[in-house]
Amino acid sequence: MERLDVVFASRYFAALNGYFHPGAYPDPSHCWRVAFEGATHAEPIIVQQMLAGVNAHIDLDLGIAASEIAPGNQIDSLHTDFNRVNAVLGSQVRGVVDQIDSLSPVLADIYHVLMGHEIDLISRGLIVFRDSAWRFAKLLACEPSFAHQPTIMVKDLEVAKLGTLIFYPPPLLAEFALAIGARESRDVVHNIQVLDGIASTPAPISYTM
Repeated sequence: MERLDVVFASRYFAALNGYFHPGAYPDPSHCWRVAFEGATHAEPIIVQQMLAGVNAHIDLDLGIAASEIAPGNQIDSLHTDFNRVNAVLGSQVRGVVDQIDSLSPVLADIYHVLMGHEIDLISRGLIVFRDSAWRFAKLLACEPSFAHQPTIMVKDLEVAKLGTLIFYPPPLLAEFALAIGARESRDVVHNIQVLDGIASTPAPISYTM
């Protein structure tokens, strides 16, 4: 679990260094570049920024990290820990949603209307990401190493395409995001500080995803 956690987290920092220090570090993956460049635009709302990061980190990075830790027929032995990592993420959803609602009044109103079902929807979305990442990990673990680069490239482009869709959704969803953004906090430093506070007091794991 410790090795998986370190390799998984390191992929984010490698992408970050590659984006902000071109030439000194390897280029970031396409999906991380989409996420980082999205942060330079004023239009996306907090949820779009977070989804773009989750999209890159789970749908691409987690599968790669898992296959590196447990290559070949070792991959199945990692499944329990793999699910536990995602259970940790899932257990933080309620705290994250509460803080986002404090920064985004329109989303808070939506949450009130859904009466808690928003948590279930987000948790199910994380399960979709998790299962996709596991299938990708199994593919990488079972194929010969010389095939990894093209396989990862194809997956990266698929994930980047989804990231672009997150930032530039169809017209109706774009109008909806615009209405949310009109009333939510645009103080980026403050928003990060509020959300970072959740990491100081992580919620216990209440279930296994």
